[in-house]
Amino acid sequence: MKRIRSCKRHFIVLITITLLASCNNSKSELKVSQTIKTDSAWTKLSLREKIGQVVCLNFSQQQILNYKDGTVEQFLKDYPVGALFLASWNLSGMTSQDSLEHLYRSLVTEFSNSSKTPLLFVEDFETGIGTSISKYTPLTAEMGLGAANSPELNRIFGNILASEARSIGINWLLHPVADLNMNPFNHITNIRSIADDAELAIKLLPHQIKAMQGLGVAATAKHFPGDGTDVINQHFKTSTYQLTYDDWFQQHGKVFKTLIDSGVMCIMPGHISFPAYQQELLNDEYLPATLSKELMTNLLKGDMGFKGVIVSDALEMAGIANYYENQLETEIECFKAGADVLLWPGLDFIDTLEARILRREIPIERLNDAVSRVWNLKKQLGLFDAHYKHIIPLSNEQLAEHRKQAYEIAKKSLTLISDKGKILPINAKTDKNLLVVLVSEVDHVKTFNPLLSALKTQGFNVDFHNSMSFFTNGHEIPKVIEDYDKILFVFYSSPGNPWGTLSLNTDEAGTMWLANKLPFEKVLSIGFGDPYKNLIYMSRTWCRINCYNADINSQKALVELLIGNGSFEGVSPVNYFGLN
Repeated sequence: MKRIRSCKRHFIVLITITLLASCNNSKSELKVSQTIKTDSAWTKLSLREKIGQVVCLNFSQQQILNYKDGTVEQFLKDYPVGALFLASWNLSGMTSQDSLEHLYRSLVTEFSNSSKTPLLFVEDFETGIGTSISKYTPLTAEMGLGAANSPELNRIFGNILASEARSIGINWLLHPVADLNMNPFNHITNIRSIADDAELAIKLLPHQIKAMQGLGVAATAKHFPGDGTDVINQHFKTSTYQLTYDDWFQQHGKVFKTLIDSGVMCIMPGHISFPAYQQELLNDEYLPATLSKELMTNLLKGDMGFKGVIVSDALEMAGIANYYENQLETEIECFKAGADVLLWPGLDFIDTLEARILRREIPIERLNDAVSRVWNLKKQLGLFDAHYKHIIPLSNEQLAEHRKQAYEIAKKSLTLISDKGKILPINAKTDKNLLVVLVSEVDHVKTFNPLLSALKTQGFNVDFHNSMSFFTNGHEIPKVIEDYDKILFVFYSSPGNPWGTLSLNTDEAGTMWLANKLPFEKVLSIGFGDPYKNLIYMSRTWCRINCYNADINSQKALVELLIGNGSFEGVSPVNYFGLN
């Protein structure tokens, strides 16, 4: 079943975007022309080499070893992929933490030396390489940058992220998340989004992207047309953009258009449908953007004028599954719809696309458009330069400076939501005995060792409890009130940690019950990760603080501010029905 878009509506769309672009350009000092000098060298590639350019392979050591003679050279000769995703969670299982940096560099060097054409090496690293390799810098989450509300800190964040990525050979990051977290219970955006406000995202994100790309790392705005309006996690099923067509232009659409005008090199569509825009139905369902020609080709490349690379979201996710008869057909349709690079397709995609182009079932023009975009991305990054360096090491002094900068970013992001009873600052004389209660579905005791250690260093006696449900610990309320001067309830949940929802369940919910029965003058509610626990469940608690991430910098900075060494400067970049 198909419905035809009216010409009148299409014209209105085009005019609206043009006016919007004009408005954005007048405000932005970071505007970069989307007119790219084309390089036609790609036209000399063989058909199979062209097809390889549109593939970002998820690196598997076993896949290489099991192929013919088990060499990278032979593998790339037959499957000349243009990009390689070096997943930290994959590589960490192949070596020790101390050797992970070396493994990255070895793989980048080996694949670069074995490839006929320059390769893109890809990862996410949304909260810094330090989350994977201890030598490097852990960073706050994107929402922490929204709370700090500083273009300069976004620039520093981008510099740290890109320079450390280049030091291990990564030249393309699937970052930043450009979604707006409008639904407090959306599990995939949340602290990965910079805010729920388009104007704040527009103010900050271009500076982060410009810094990254200025150091030779392609940035990727995701997840077009925008996530964060419903509660669906794209990993589990297709998400749906819930707002009206006009609202999209003022929210997510405005953000993506601004980033396009600011020169972002890549955009990732999500497994998200957009009923307010789409006309075509497949089996009475709107296709996700990753399968929609309307959204990728007509809207993003056409109406919005995006000249860069469209890279699909991961093809293994359930949000793109079962619209077509099998995974291979899904990958083919994703490419046909307008994706220029497919993220993690199977090798049979290359064989099949080659056969279908040769049979003229898929027009060569679609492939040429994709390859030209990928080729120009590589040219923009300098990959064809004679003196291009795949790896640019950092000195210990540079890394030390990054750690100082990351600490300052984290400190400026910490947000005092409320302190009605003037509970802060706390000190080891009057508030000697502390109880820290972790509110989380997963045991994260080790995660919060920096917090516990920093409190003890300041002279506090600190006890730790992993959840205190009213159902099992309610009888201890009088003892808790008597034994402890302050009780710190530490809420910890964030996208993918754990997988599921961001609602409180079982012992988490029971702990909230107990927390809200304690005297408010004794309670500090601290949100590491998801900022809404404090806004929704602890709204009557006098002292509430949001930290946005559980990185070591945020934990140490929190203790400094708790004892009065500095002031809370962050402002919540999200609200709950207008209330904080």
